[in-house]
This record gives sequence, C-alpha cells and structure tokens, in this order.
Amino acid sequence: MKTAEQAVQSMGDATVFTVRLRGKVYRCALSDDALYLLSQQMDPRLDRIDAYLLLKRRVADAALACLDGGAASLPPVMEACHLLQRS
Repeated sequence: MKTAEQAVQSMGDATVFTVRLRGKVYRCALSDDALYLLSQQMDPRLDRIDAYLLLKRRVADAALACLDGGAASLPPVMEACHLLQRS
C-alpha cells in the first residue's frame, strides 16, 4: 500500500480538501468540529458550488495560517483547536 493511501485511511471520517498553497499541493483533513467551525456564518442562500468554493478557500486560509505559524507541515487532521489558534 502506498504511503498516501495509508495516510488517507488513517484519517478515518475526516473530510479531506486538496488545496494548492505557494505552488505545493496539500491534502487538508478536517475533523467534524473543524468543518463546523469553518462553515459557521456561511450565507444559507449560497448554492452548493459557491458554498463549497467558499469553504475550500477557508480551509486553504486555515492551512496557510498553520504553515505561517511556523509548522513544518500540516497536522494529520486539523482540529477546531488548530483553527482557533489562528484567530
């Protein structure tokens, strides 16, 4: 089994977003709590595509803040505490 496949299996029920940051592609896994935190205050009138794109942008911003905070890499699963640290 490839390393990437093992990593995805170890993420369990996490929601995974693929984002490009600074020319590199990252797989950002979010726990349910983190996903809820990022999706709060989204306009309910958005259609599915717009809501997904907004959520993906918020995931990318959170991942970038994590990397800018001095982390060498993203955590295997981003939890709500990771998102709250960037606030």
